[in-house]
Amino acid sequence: MNTYPNGGPDRQPVQAQPPQFQPYQPGTPPRPMLPPPQYVRPQRSFCWRDVFTVLGFVSSVVGYFFASVLLLPLGFIASIVGFRSDRNRGLAVAGIVISAIGVLMKVMLILSEAALLPDWFTNGIW
Repeated sequence: MNTYPNGGPDRQPVQAQPPQFQPYQPGTPPRPMLPPPQYVRPQRSFCWRDVFTVLGFVSSVVGYFFASVLLLPLGFIASIVGFRSDRNRGLAVAGIVISAIGVLMKVMLILSEAALLPDWFTNGIW
């Protein structure tokens, strides 16, 4: 086991040398410290499918409150068209799900009011 910190009794400790700086020369201005350049992704332009995605989501949400017979199917179709875009797929899926649930609820309400569904189906078995 080596008990000497520098490798042995005959070695001299290594002295740390300060970094070498170049002296300031009056003829050249000092260089400013700039951050490294950052990669900027090229911005893709919006297309009609992106517009359909937003239209489908908004009409699905608004269709729950106003003009559901018109807006829910419009939201469903527009969200399906917008799903083909690769930019806002999550918004298109949300529009599809919201529209599908809204259309199912509206169909159930219409069939229930027309007395075409049995009572146990809408109110439960018990």
